[in-house]
Amino acid sequence: MADCSMPTQTPTPQPPDPRHDWLRLSVPAHPRAIAIVQALLSAQASTQGFTPAQRMRMQTAAEEALLTVLRCAHDDEPDADAASVLDILVAVLPPVLQLRITDHGLPYDLSLVPQYDPAQPDSAVQDDAGLSAFLMHQLVDRSRVLNLGAQGQHVELEWWLPQQGALTTPVANHAASDHAGPTPVEPAPAPTTLRPLEAGDAIHLARLMYRSYGYSYVNPDMYIAERILARGQDGRLTSWVAQAQDAAGAPIVGHIALMKDHRDDPALEVGAAVVAPDQRGGGLLGQLLQTVTQALEQRPEAAAFVHAVTRHPYTQKTFGRLGYLPTALLLAYTPASLQFRSIPGQASTQRGSVFYACRLLRPAPPVDVHLPPDLASLVLPRAADIGMELRPQPLRRDALQGATQLQVRVEPALNAAFVVVRHAGADLGEVLQRALRQWCRQQVDAIYLSLDLCDPGTPAAWECAAPLGFLPAGLTPYMPWPATLALQYLNNQWLQADAIATVGPAAQALRDQVFAAYRQRECL
Repeated sequence: MADCSMPTQTPTPQPPDPRHDWLRLSVPAHPRAIAIVQALLSAQASTQGFTPAQRMRMQTAAEEALLTVLRCAHDDEPDADAASVLDILVAVLPPVLQLRITDHGLPYDLSLVPQYDPAQPDSAVQDDAGLSAFLMHQLVDRSRVLNLGAQGQHVELEWWLPQQGALTTPVANHAASDHAGPTPVEPAPAPTTLRPLEAGDAIHLARLMYRSYGYSYVNPDMYIAERILARGQDGRLTSWVAQAQDAAGAPIVGHIALMKDHRDDPALEVGAAVVAPDQRGGGLLGQLLQTVTQALEQRPEAAAFVHAVTRHPYTQKTFGRLGYLPTALLLAYTPASLQFRSIPGQASTQRGSVFYACRLLRPAPPVDVHLPPDLASLVLPRAADIGMELRPQPLRRDALQGATQLQVRVEPALNAAFVVVRHAGADLGEVLQRALRQWCRQQVDAIYLSLDLCDPGTPAAWECAAPLGFLPAGLTPYMPWPATLALQYLNNQWLQADAIATVGPAAQALRDQVFAAYRQRECL
């Protein structure tokens, strides 16, 4: 269904002057919407003095642009997408009339469209997608594609208003376009070749992430090619891809990465492991895991870890066979919106919890720790599981000294705050209380607090945090200290233990102990 209106105020995407005319429309991502969009564009162009011949060319450009969008962004069962809607804006933005098509399907850029050669119209390598993009560029004065990640892609077509000068000729149109035309796509090599990520892979990786997660993946950078490349260049991301050639022309069918928040972190996360839905079950994920496991042997970091989702046991089983064992349970870590496309039966109203599963990359020396006695049964067995020897020291009853120093990072994609206590001072309780009040007012769902078990003040810090509602989560080695105690605060989150899938006695013990503390805190 289409909803057409003419409000008196400016639209959100690119506010024009209030005196200028604009129209907005939402239509299904389907060819049957083309006629509706053409009628809207023609009506607006008529009010601006475009001639019938000019309006005919504009309608043709709109048709070719919509066909290009549908082929690039909705080529994998568009009717199955919850967001298979196109948002249309026709605005007078002097000196141009602009048609903007916004979609929320697969990420793309025009390099994905095969090049069309008008000198060889009957060539076997030509296809309809290339022709549509070619005609779109010829029939406008300016055009561009903007990739905004989860906010969708914008295709913008612009024509000079009649008072600004007549429409340019097709040759001049093409030269004035922001994009001189689609670039050829290099043919993919032999199927299923594993190799490091290259610059040209970034847009294909963004599309693969969408095919696997929709737009629910917790790291929005993985949907924007430029941000993927930036993370690789500054040392936060090391990626491998599985390359294969398919009929759709998208060669990347698998991906896995080593990730960090900062390039100097002593631990790294194995994540963003995805396989295209039509390639699952063929052992491709196992090949990717083998590749990253071999790479870890040459890495300088002390530990590797994975956030193993608990909605299903697959991740725990897969990484458990590689030596990753759970040392902490982070409750309500992922938004309820996180879903795997093509995997049914996942609907849930509660946030998803994850096991922090760790593997030491080299033997760790014994660590003297100041462990709160009531947390010993939670922490010590899990440290022993991964080969880390923690040696509890006699408790010191010294009062906390100085001013508290916190390192805070709020992740909007997770709607969670991560707090590292760099120094627990005498005012720790007051500082945490003020911070919690602020985050609760902002409706942050979860707060995770990290304490250094080598610090003699950690037991006193735990005594400050526990009355405020913090629960133990477990041990998170090298995040950032070798022996890091993780606490968690849940802001009005209702959780059920039976929704946590566990594999092995360590995960079972963690779940039982953490949920015992949760039930006690919630008076359940």
